[in-house]
Amino acid sequence: MIRAVVVALALAGCGHKGALTRTPPSPEATEAELRAARARDAALLRQGLGLPPEALVIRQDDVLKGVRSRDDPFELPPP
Repeated sequence: MIRAVVVALALAGCGHKGALTRTPPSPEATEAELRAARARDAALLRQGLGLPPEALVIRQDDVLKGVRSRDDPFELPPP
């Protein structure tokens, strides 16, 4: 029974990556330290909101260019 609990706790901790909240700056922090912390937070925000390369859309317009280059007997002008 104890082994099952230990194994369950070990598996539950496998996906842990870090704290989910940021640590606020100390109340004694100077204005320069606060600005540096805000700049780090902004950089992390931009990085987190960016799309991974797999999510970017790649247009492939040239797929149909090769198909329409040959003569098509059914492509008639409008009447």
